[in-house]
Amino acid sequence: MPDPASIPEQPKPDKRRCTIYIDAFNWYYGIFVHHPEWKWLNIQSFFESLRLDELVTWVGFFTAIVDPKKHQSAKRDRQRRYLKALKGQPKVEVVLGKYQNRTVTCQAGACPRHLTYEVGEEKKTDVNIAVRLIDDAVHGRTDSMVIVSADSDLEPAVQWVRKNHPSIRITVYIPALPDELSSRRNDNYQNMGVMCRLLPLTDIHRFTLPNTVDLPDGSNVTKP
Repeated sequence: MPDPASIPEQPKPDKRRCTIYIDAFNWYYGIFVHHPEWKWLNIQSFFESLRLDELVTWVGFFTAIVDPKKHQSAKRDRQRRYLKALKGQPKVEVVLGKYQNRTVTCQAGACPRHLTYEVGEEKKTDVNIAVRLIDDAVHGRTDSMVIVSADSDLEPAVQWVRKNHPSIRITVYIPALPDELSSRRNDNYQNMGVMCRLLPLTDIHRFTLPNTVDLPDGSNVTKP
């Protein structure tokens, strides 16, 4: 029997490749509107810390530029500054949809004149995420998918990947605060055999970006 010390050590198997898909508006209104101190987050490091047994290869941040038609918008300026800071994280890609206004008529009983007003809506984000999920599965770019969204519109794409590429591990993180757990349904994902739970927030404060972020092109961006 050979001496165990003489047997060369076998290389450890590579970690599973993991790709992250973030529905940015879901993510913002589920968490950061309540905790603005967390908003400037190093999302690459944050998700790498959540997936220590995997190799995070790509983080998609799916969003849309707000107030696109306004001549001036402080909200848009802050958003663009943040998206620019994300470019300092090498694995992060910002994928843009559209933001447009929809006219809504007031239906409240105290509003007999049925006044109209405009509400901003994000468009194409769920479609962009669904297309990327399927494309990544078809082209073998990942072994593990992490979806950060509470949008049920993504369920058909998740089900397609689950059926046609069952070796891909899928996790859905719902971006919400713990006290909202009872109002969040995950039955459909569970029925597909997909892990679905609240996004872990315990250590999120550890991954906030510094006041000034250096970018690969030598420039920098400062928090507003």
